Amino acid sequence: MTTTVARLTVCLMSLVALTLGSCSAPPVADAPPGDRSPVPTPSPSATQPSPSPSVAARLTAPTGTLSPTTTINIYKVDTQCANLAPEKVTVTASKSLEAAIAQVLAETDSGDFSIAGYRVSQEGARAIVDLRLPANAKRSFYSLSSCEQLALFGGIRKTLLNNSQWKIQSVQFTEKGQEIVL
Repeated sequence: MTTTVARLTVCLMSLVALTLGSCSAPPVADAPPGDRSPVPTPSPSATQPSPSPSVAARLTAPTGTLSPTTTINIYKVDTQCANLAPEKVTVTASKSLEAAIAQVLAETDSGDFSIAGYRVSQEGARAIVDLRLPANAKRSFYSLSSCEQLALFGGIRKTLLNNSQWKIQSVQFTEKGQEIVL
């Protein structure tokens, strides 16, 4: 009887932890719609960290200011996990490259795998995307299924290559400066 109660207690606590872990903070009531929190200032240089996927919505959401916007295609894996399909999104023109990557990362974030942050730099026609895992990550890039790899690496690569305004012809992925070879 005691082991059954203990097991039920552990299951209940796990369920509560999972439920609370998936919750997000409520929007600030005083802020006008679309201006609920400050937008980070990601830099395309390799010296400044770019935003984590959790700020993808803030990078791409209309802010109520007169910042010029642009429409780009991001690429997401289809329901069959066989191809990447384009989706048009509107982003701030001055931060379109960073916002595009943030959007793709937001799409690939799952309960057991997420990216803590990234940096992007552009050297001529080559983009270098340095991805960072959380310090307590349970999974690495090498543990991703082929579908997850397509969604993450394929989605970023195709997004960067197929938006001609960035003039990118190749994409390299690194983790803390070391090339990721899958």
